[in-house]
Amino acid sequence: MADDKKKEDSKDEGKKKGLPPIVMIAVGAILGGAGAVFAIPPKEIEVEKPAPVYEDIDVLHPDVIDITFNPRSRTGKAVAVFSFKFVYTVREDRKEEAYELLKQHWEDAGSRALILLSTRTRQEMESEKGKTLLEADLVEELDKTFFPEVPGEEKVATVTRVIWKKFLFQ
Repeated sequence: MADDKKKEDSKDEGKKKGLPPIVMIAVGAILGGAGAVFAIPPKEIEVEKPAPVYEDIDVLHPDVIDITFNPRSRTGKAVAVFSFKFVYTVREDRKEEAYELLKQHWEDAGSRALILLSTRTRQEMESEKGKTLLEADLVEELDKTFFPEVPGEEKVATVTRVIWKKFLFQ
């Protein structure tokens, strides 16, 4: 009988020890999972965005360059009046930068255009070939003035053509 009593006591002691191991494993898994959810930051998936592609656009500058001068002539005095606008080509993302360059060099461009025009004779400027050459020279001069090339950098914009508003000799 004493042996039976010891067996019953040992059975009761085993039951009184605590929760069964399976419950302890389940509770640990739940607490560990919850801790992982709150403690570990979520993974950020980096998706490479393609580089934006900017188009070149033609911009007609709204301001007019007016020039009145005395052209070279063989006889008498003549007066020439020229007014023109110009078109420049610029990449979309650099439009503001190009406009700032135009503002900085506006007065200088008018001066250089006057010097260029005053070197021509009236006969040169009145002929078709002379007008074509004058326009090409003006485009080149305005381009150099407004958008100078800087070594090691891409050119901001390019003057592409001149639009005549007034071409008058008196």
